[in-house]
Amino acid sequence: MGEKSMAKATIRDVAQQAGVSQSTVSRVLNKTGYVSDETRMRVQRAVELLDYSPSAIAVGLSKSRSRIIGVIVPQIFASFFSELFYIADRIAEQYDYRLLLCNSDANAERERRLIDDLLSYQIAALFITPVDGRDGNNAEYLNSIRRSGTPVVCVDRELPGIQCDGVYIDNFGACYEATREVLAHGWRNIAYMADPPVYAPGRQRLRAFEAACREFGVVVPEENRMLVPIEAWEKRESFLREIVSRKNPPKAIINFSKGWDASMMRIIASAGLRVPEDIFLTGLDDDGALQAYGYYVNYTPGTLVIATSAANLLMERTLCEGKLPEPTRETIETHLHSVLRSGIELPPPDVSPAP
Repeated sequence: MGEKSMAKATIRDVAQQAGVSQSTVSRVLNKTGYVSDETRMRVQRAVELLDYSPSAIAVGLSKSRSRIIGVIVPQIFASFFSELFYIADRIAEQYDYRLLLCNSDANAERERRLIDDLLSYQIAALFITPVDGRDGNNAEYLNSIRRSGTPVVCVDRELPGIQCDGVYIDNFGACYEATREVLAHGWRNIAYMADPPVYAPGRQRLRAFEAACREFGVVVPEENRMLVPIEAWEKRESFLREIVSRKNPPKAIINFSKGWDASMMRIIASAGLRVPEDIFLTGLDDDGALQAYGYYVNYTPGTLVIATSAANLLMERTLCEGKLPEPTRETIETHLHSVLRSGIELPPPDVSPAP
């Protein structure tokens, strides 16, 4: 092997050469955790072959667990996850811990590589909104990390078979209440926007939406539904432009895609329509844009409550000495209702409003 290649050898190179994960290489180098004799020999041979030398930071971390907490979220740009990180960081700061933020891009394979990278730094704990999509998930890997003694706290999305601590959001109640409120006004020509049902929040919200529709005997056609990830902004804008340009545009849009109210108002205004006189908007008004139109949507509990609960559990587990206690699971129910200013004008009902 050439001198240039040897100089570039990393812990990932060693892991690939030995056919093991980076966390296993880390355990061998730092002499922590259980590794079979056969695996240990493979790693040591790979280290010698690649002339690998641990970095100074890795040597320092080998002496004890670091004061770094790894954080992995699926969409670093989404307001919920940025707020979650900010609040967790403020709480961790009180205990002199630092958060290291990573973006999985909602990809399970990328998420696993990020986990390996974080473990190689001997993180004190892992704080994660895990990926659960068409390409699978890392539930068993996360379980094994917790069994090895590293705390793992999941937030927002619960994986099937997960055996780690978690704080989860039950979005069913909020979406059910929002849909029921719209239908109780007597509107039947409505539209629905949310994450796709491949994600747990998307499944909960769609189930709630359809439950409320069944209660009122309403069928919302597929062309009035848009279920795509938050980053698919071109599809969302195309959908919005199409529905507001119809001869009979929807009288209400239920939106459970964060950060989209301002965009909807811009598109609605470009079609010569008004909010809420022509189209009533409800759902996640996380930017507070609806207040300029005489009402707001009260979504409870807010991100502050959810993030604080998750971050406190994270620090409780991080500071735990000895064997970790049995995993705890907290589910936070959500609620939503509109608060209308007196005298506000709304679209005329299609059928008689419910009492």
